[in-house]
Amino acid sequence: MSLQSPASNSASVVNGADRELMRLHRRACTDFAARMRLPAWEHLPLALTGSLDAWTVHDLLDQVANGNLGVAAELSGQPRPPSVDLGTSPTEIVIESIRTVLTVAAALDPAGGFSPGRRQLLWRRVVELTVMGWDLQQAISAGAGLDDLLIDRIIAAEPDVEIWPGLDSLPVDLDTPPEQRLLALHGRLPGGRMDPNDPFCATGQC
Repeated sequence: MSLQSPASNSASVVNGADRELMRLHRRACTDFAARMRLPAWEHLPLALTGSLDAWTVHDLLDQVANGNLGVAAELSGQPRPPSVDLGTSPTEIVIESIRTVLTVAAALDPAGGFSPGRRQLLWRRVVELTVMGWDLQQAISAGAGLDDLLIDRIIAAEPDVEIWPGLDSLPVDLDTPPEQRLLALHGRLPGGRMDPNDPFCATGQC
């Protein structure tokens, strides 16, 4: 029988965690890409809800697109590119940025374990895309609720990342449900213009 050394076992655990992080990153990206079937240029001036009412859908999608492209560059060891302009085709720009960061992330090799910096970049995308998916849903009153698996994994991992626009955390207690806990940790007030459990919301008919 072959026995692995403690060091080998530790490396296997790290590699497994990094592979799981890559899967979560892909899931968060594809989840946000699916949400881009709904917003269009006429939604760009809409104000976000709650504690984000100083920003608009345009600001949010701008951050998503440029955040994706910036992280893709950093993962490749390149300088961050100049900001892109959403123009009147926000869906096209955001989707292309998601394709870019997914392509770069898919080429990463977790066999040797990611550096702390690379791990943080991926976690920041996972958390930001997940939470900002909720921001978008609330602003345009359309779209599916948050992905339960993403919520559970983020809450369990407790990644130390700050996401746009850098709001202070809101207090939570032990009884706070996972989705509300995640939102509060990033300064979002639970509730908004729509009920994510409304069956018509996923079709954009709230």
